[in-house]
Amino acid sequence: MDIILKQTVILASSSPRRRELLRSLGLKFKTVPAHIDEDYLEGETLRQHVVRLARNKAGLVAEKYPDAWVLGADTIVVVDGQILGKPENKTQAKKMLQKLNGRTHKVYTCFVIARRNSRVSKTRVIQSTVRFKNISPDEMKWYISTKEPYDKAGGYAAQEKGASFIKALRGSYTNVIGLPLCEVLEELKKLGVIRFR
Repeated sequence: MDIILKQTVILASSSPRRRELLRSLGLKFKTVPAHIDEDYLEGETLRQHVVRLARNKAGLVAEKYPDAWVLGADTIVVVDGQILGKPENKTQAKKMLQKLNGRTHKVYTCFVIARRNSRVSKTRVIQSTVRFKNISPDEMKWYISTKEPYDKAGGYAAQEKGASFIKALRGSYTNVIGLPLCEVLEELKKLGVIRFR
């Protein structure tokens, strides 16, 4: 059985996790990173923020490739109403892990599938809830000394060493990695972009 693409699909992202997730299904697609300003706007809700970024990514690439189906996405990790971005150094990574330590947080991914020439744009926001165990000081020191936290929202990778911190997860696992595959495939099928053979 294969997934057949009836039209060109472009992933508007530089995320290696999103590429790996789509490739794991056997999908053939192009990658065109969308470089946009990801700063939080004052007065913006968390939902508005993640939706705006995903729409901007998809829209930017759809302008350049109007005949293609463009998939744009953005993922945020939220605790106490605060977005945890990508740590730039050990100090930031440690602070993020300390906020998540022994607690529950939420992961939101908005994905947008758009085709400019068809004037079609579908937007969905998927939420997952993750509970961390109590991370001991030696585990925290070990983790922030790896390369893993530094290009990940929230400072951890659910599909790699960071999985050892996850006590429970409710919702989409692939959403926590960066792209809710179940929902993305549902939408691609509804739009007639893919079929199963």
